[in-house]
Amino acid sequence: MGLRETAAADLETFLEDPNGFRWPITITDPNGTSAALFGYSTDVHETIDPETGLAVSGRSASVAIALRPLTAAGFQIPRGIADKDKAPWVVVFNDIDGNEHTFKVQEARPDRAAGIVVCVLEAYKT
Repeated sequence: MGLRETAAADLETFLEDPNGFRWPITITDPNGTSAALFGYSTDVHETIDPETGLAVSGRSASVAIALRPLTAAGFQIPRGIADKDKAPWVVVFNDIDGNEHTFKVQEARPDRAAGIVVCVLEAYKT
């Protein structure tokens, strides 16, 4: 196994290891098909203004999911859907206190060499 394959396998283990950072994430495609997967999630309510370097209020959320489990669940790589008349990709996960949060995929950043996709999210009300 080459270094790239080893790195991809290690990354998948990191995102799926029950003793590691994995977190339950539910993904729903625009057709309404859902799957419960594991990955890494973030939801931060403070960001840094790049112009001033000062902290500002703003929400930044994302998930990182290994591509193999995503594909095994029957999904393609999620993508942002700008058309408000079309159903988006929806991502749901709980915060550390068990409160559920729902987002839509704003942008997807797949890395096919490493076997991962990072989805940048925005808050979404169904």
